Amino acid sequence: MSLDQDIKLDSEAFNTAAADMAALKTRAEALKEKLQKMYTDITTALDTPAGHEIEITAEDVLIQPIDDLILVIDQMSRTLDEIISTQYYQSVFDKYDELVESINF
Repeated sequence: MSLDQDIKLDSEAFNTAAADMAALKTRAEALKEKLQKMYTDITTALDTPAGHEIEITAEDVLIQPIDDLILVIDQMSRTLDEIISTQYYQSVFDKYDELVESINF
């Protein structure tokens, strides 16, 4: 059995992922604010029972899932930050580099 692809372990990938998660959280929060404003504008314009129903539906159907998504993204981001700050995987990367060097003599 031969290996057709190289395995690459890279601590920089954690830094990139952490930065991407932070940016994704910012975008999700901006989306939430934009949707909240949009639905506030709609329900203000439609000051009727139907307009109030739109507001209730928007909260349950659109805003709550975004809140949940932000919580997940935040947890992933904090986990990545903790991994980076504690150098938890650094020994794995170092041993992998040693292995690759010994194979590529």
